[in-house]
This record gives sequence, C-alpha cells and structure tokens, in this order.
Amino acid sequence: MTRLPVLAFVLLAAGCATAPPLYQPVDDPIYTAIGRNPFWMVAIGDSRIVLRLPQAGGDETGEISDIVYPRVLPRTVGDARIWQSGEGTQVITIEARAGPCEAGRQMFADHVRVRLSGREMNGCGGRPLREGEPN
Repeated sequence: MTRLPVLAFVLLAAGCATAPPLYQPVDDPIYTAIGRNPFWMVAIGDSRIVLRLPQAGGDETGEISDIVYPRVLPRTVGDARIWQSGEGTQVITIEARAGPCEAGRQMFADHVRVRLSGREMNGCGGRPLREGEPN
C-alpha cells in the first residue's frame, strides 16, 4: 500500500515537469512580429523591445538569444509605422506596413522588415487574420 502514494507523487511530478513555461519577453505586448530563415521574433511592450534570434551557429545548436532595446514610440512615414531604438552600432529599426502577410499557415495584418547593423530580415506581424477576414 505504501507504493501507491509514491507512484501517484511521481506521476504528478512528471506531469508538471512536461509543461514548459510560456515565453513572454515583454509585459503588455503592444506589437509582435515573426520571420524565418533564420527564425526571428520581435516583441514591443510597455518598457522594451526584445528581438529573439538564433546565436551564431544557433541553427545547429538550437541556442537562441534575446537582444533588448529601450522602447520608443513609433513614427509614421508614408504608409509605414517605424520603431527605431538603440545607439551606435546596436540600432534596430522595425518597419510595419499594412497588408496581408502569410507566415506558415497563419495570416497577419502587416508586412514587417527588421533592420540591424548590416542585416535585414523580413516577416509578418500585427494581429493574426482569420481566413477571409479583410486586413
């Protein structure tokens, strides 16, 4: 009879260990975007902008790093919303333009371009669109 409580505890602990914590890089997300080749993700929150990228060699190792920038308000240039943050060689520019954008099986409201020093990445962002929903 003493094995039953031990077995129940082990099964309960194993069930809890399998649920990874939800990744949330910013509090109160205001804008998010994703892209592939390589994978990247940007999240803009109340106090910061977080860019998630694979580390050098990350495609093979699966290691990912977060680069954090101070949050700035977007400015509007033509039909684009632009966030630009950082200093010197550590500047990020995020440009979002309205228009349906497909990322895998999901459609999003905006086309997004992220520029870093000497690097440009394209992807999708804004709110997810339902099938047949206008932008």
